[in-house]
Amino acid sequence: MPHQSPDLTLEVNGTPPEIVGRACQGFICESYTFEGERVASANVTYLKFGSGWFRLYFEFRLVFWRPFTDEPKPREVKEETWAYAHTDVGALAGVLGQPLVSYEMLPTLKGSKVVFRFGNGRCVEIEDKDDATSYAVI
Repeated sequence: MPHQSPDLTLEVNGTPPEIVGRACQGFICESYTFEGERVASANVTYLKFGSGWFRLYFEFRLVFWRPFTDEPKPREVKEETWAYAHTDVGALAGVLGQPLVSYEMLPTLKGSKVVFRFGNGRCVEIEDKDDATSYAVI
């Protein structure tokens, strides 16, 4: 499913969830750390609206959506010096319990982003830029 803006195209792999209007029950960003240095603050994002979790991740101008049946858990691969810590962005942004007003998937010059807008006026942006994904609370 391509999404376009002038001269930029975004591809979507998987089915974007029908979550608009539902209350946010979980919004967790999984960072990626290599040899003690954080490479991405939102390598994978886990979202819970209603009965199940969804997994959101990116490649260049490609957004992946997957259902996720387990509870997200941080993990570490010590022998490889990789770590995947979790940040409770829902609590940090004050959006837990808030209805999702809209979300939009957009191509950018250096990748893509998904912008989530909540009933309390808060926005959370997940942006993949130069192959590193980060979150921002707006």
